[in-house]
Amino acid sequence: MKFLICGLGSIGSRHLQNIESLGYSDIDLLRTGKSSLPSLEKYSKYNVFNDLNDALNQNPDICVISNPTSLHVKTAILAAKRGCHLFVEKPISHCFDGLRELDSIVKKNKLVTLVTYQFRYHPHIKTLKDLISNHTYGKAIYCSAEWSEYLPDWHPWEDYKKSYAANMSLGGGVLLTQIHPINYLNFLFGEIKNTNIHKCNSKTLDIDVDDNADILIEFSNGVSGHVHVDFIQKPRVHKLKIVTTEGRFEWDCHANSLVFIKTNGSTVNFDNSGFERNHMFVDMLTSFIRDVKNSKPSGFTIADSIKELSLLIK
Repeated sequence: MKFLICGLGSIGSRHLQNIESLGYSDIDLLRTGKSSLPSLEKYSKYNVFNDLNDALNQNPDICVISNPTSLHVKTAILAAKRGCHLFVEKPISHCFDGLRELDSIVKKNKLVTLVTYQFRYHPHIKTLKDLISNHTYGKAIYCSAEWSEYLPDWHPWEDYKKSYAANMSLGGGVLLTQIHPINYLNFLFGEIKNTNIHKCNSKTLDIDVDDNADILIEFSNGVSGHVHVDFIQKPRVHKLKIVTTEGRFEWDCHANSLVFIKTNGSTVNFDNSGFERNHMFVDMLTSFIRDVKNSKPSGFTIADSIKELSLLIK
């Protein structure tokens, strides 16, 4: 199986290392030379291309699209036309331009696609999925998620103001960059019926995109939810609360803890010892490669991501 990785910034480099760890070595790289990583010398053994068509002429089976958000769709369309299965960084795009064309090409060529939401592969999120689906601790009523991280601390080796997350022209902004809670809540509770969104720029980071946002969510099954995301807070926060008829779940991603607090005050803890963040990415990649080999639809396709984007861009 041959891979092409388009974009070798922080996340592209992670995907490359994980592909290597799974035993694959037939890998080509597409680079602009603008990567913010301090050194990429260890990848010099791979063929490096500066032109996408030249890279696609090598006939890759899978195209990993990890360039800036604003370039995802253009890159994906060219790769899909060449018959590449697509492993695309979230979000699929910052606008709808070209998305229907991409979806049409993918369906015509019977390609397997995955938009990469790694938290669907987090052990605690998968545990919650099972417990909620089976009403093990009552019926879910309400959920609230918060993900707050200080943008200048993300990649200490680069000027955060030049990152894709901080630039409108590159498809940045906190609402789309920190889209994960919306996605894993969709995974947990099913179809989202409606969203109401408030986003703004606090002007504290000197960037031209939204740096904090709040989303009210109405799920088709009657559960209601709220998500807050921002680029501002220190220390960082990534937590989820789910209220049920028998108590509440509290998940703290950074503390690696999941607990159910019963209405009588007693607690149930769910162990996740030995977990490392990269495990999610490896499990996601492994699942996608398996789906490609079996010609099976992935967990979150291009079509799914178009529907998700329509809830956030109105």
